[in-house]
Amino acid sequence: MMRIKAALAGALALFCTLCGMPGQAAGWPAEKPIRLIVPYPAGGNADVIGRVFARKLGEALGQTVIVDNRPGAGGSIGAALAAKADPDGYTLLLGDIATHAINRLSMPNLPYDAQRDFMPVSRLTSVSLLLVANRKYGFKTAEDFIAYAKAHPGKMAYATGGNGTPSQLAMEMLRGAAGIELLQIPYKGSAPALTDVASGQVDVMIDGAATPLVKGGKLDLLGVTGDRSPAFPDTPTLAQSGVTGFRFESWHGVFVPRGTPPAIVDRLAREFARVAQDPEVSQQFRELGITMDTQHGPAFATFIDQQRRAIETLVRERGLRLAQ
Repeated sequence: MMRIKAALAGALALFCTLCGMPGQAAGWPAEKPIRLIVPYPAGGNADVIGRVFARKLGEALGQTVIVDNRPGAGGSIGAALAAKADPDGYTLLLGDIATHAINRLSMPNLPYDAQRDFMPVSRLTSVSLLLVANRKYGFKTAEDFIAYAKAHPGKMAYATGGNGTPSQLAMEMLRGAAGIELLQIPYKGSAPALTDVASGQVDVMIDGAATPLVKGGKLDLLGVTGDRSPAFPDTPTLAQSGVTGFRFESWHGVFVPRGTPPAIVDRLAREFARVAQDPEVSQQFRELGITMDTQHGPAFATFIDQQRRAIETLVRERGLRLAQ
């Protein structure tokens, strides 16, 4: 009972402190550092995004914000850790399409409930995945690839970062929309999959981490799955390449444990929106093919719900088995 009273008192004090802050003022209560859990390994896009936003958030709040990488199981290990944290504003989660829309379909014993256990704070990014091919084919466009695949049904293989990953779902959506037959080769992560596409062990892939290999001349870029990529503005989307209505976008966003005081959620949302408007941040992410795209509160929650429904429909229509 004493611990509960102490926790409530601490939350109330934090709530009151935040409510009394001017919009631009720093001064997050410095009892301990704020922790941003990134449920993926260091070095990837999620880690880069987490570290940039953590640094900028810390500057805005006058408080230390540390990045805590907790990789494993498609982001579910880190997400579960965040879900169980105290709802006091000191633990944040950098979630994404996997943690909040896919994992519940691919992991029967998922140790958290994305809707029940979290409150959405702010969407941060929109990421168009890249359709890439081994250079031996000489494809110039997505139309070239689709025509070849139709002429050679079942003869080409596509790599994925594993079952239930965005790379699999995006390619399955393309297979259904374009009417092509390909063999899936699942890997344990995008890095080894892209390496094998570049070396010619596998033919094609859709993934968000292919930018360095494309820029390095190791892979041919044929199209993008959502809006045009800021890293490759001249590359058309798949919808513009004849796959009518095709759209698949990945994203990153910040969440807090359910029960976090509204004043904390609102303050965080405001600060993340300011960071997203920082020209230095936008330029850094533009080079990685990442677009700043902030949504807050109900709008962000609605976006996630719509994406969940769309992925459920895709899995059902394609008869996919996502279990990992």
